Amino acid sequence: MSSTNLFHHDTLPPSFSDPENRDPMRINTHLQLDFANVIAEPDTSAYNFEALHKVSQQVYHYSKICIYRLLAILIGLPLMVCWGIFFGVYAFTMIWLVAPMRRLSQSFIGEIGLYVQSTSDAIVAPLFRSMGKIYSGVHVSLAKQDIHSIKQIQV
Repeated sequence: MSSTNLFHHDTLPPSFSDPENRDPMRINTHLQLDFANVIAEPDTSAYNFEALHKVSQQVYHYSKICIYRLLAILIGLPLMVCWGIFFGVYAFTMIWLVAPMRRLSQSFIGEIGLYVQSTSDAIVAPLFRSMGKIYSGVHVSLAKQDIHSIKQIQV
């Protein structure tokens, strides 16, 4: 196997096929961090000067972008290495350890179930059928009595 085929991926993740959509699965739709979603002046009595409002909007926008990109470079890239390692280990563990152990457990439980069923059919079922026949002649009748009509035993 050549090294070019080792890292070849037949289907690109959706984020690579559409560079404008970096959240194709929409997992971060709750993050609405535009200026209008964060800083809102509700009525005209709380309005700022128009020029100051536009400058504030630009300062907010570019400072947010700069700090985000700086943190993405300094912290995000090392975190992506850690997350890549973590999910790689997770995928390996699920595929090579957990799935075979789960399949082995299912097979083992199925096999044990056969023995439990056979034991139940041979011992438990006849025992309870016999007990059912023994107690099938017992009849219970309920009567409503007034509690005051019963004499109390005094000690």
